[in-house]
Amino acid sequence: MAIPPTPPLPPPPPDTFWERLRDAKRSLARLNRPLYWLVTRGSLWLGVFVALYLFGGVLLGWARAYEVLIGITSPAATPAPLMGWILSLVGWLMVPAFVGGVTGYLVNRQVDRRRVDSEEDFERRIRHQLGLPPLEGDGR
Repeated sequence: MAIPPTPPLPPPPPDTFWERLRDAKRSLARLNRPLYWLVTRGSLWLGVFVALYLFGGVLLGWARAYEVLIGITSPAATPAPLMGWILSLVGWLMVPAFVGGVTGYLVNRQVDRRRVDSEEDFERRIRHQLGLPPLEGDGR
């Protein structure tokens, strides 16, 4: 007696928006470290900067907000001095810190990539060249 074939299973339901968002966030792990940081953390900093600049542009005017941001105009000489001071601080502190941090991280990665010896090997070689005794627990 033959067993009747089972009917095919229906296809799974499509992913919800939140499941697709979760999968997209998890797929960021495949990026290298600088790109991952720029996408996850750097985009947050950039978003805060853009929001402050847009808010300052609406309150102060676009040209004056730009001039306060880069330090041409005094923040006290604006129609909304509090926003002017915030933009001035962002221009003087946040922008250079962000650019310097990203640049320093990328330069450090390139230096580490080209480093041949570990720090322990380097110290061992220097101690040998100077005629100093090896460190405690150093078998070489």
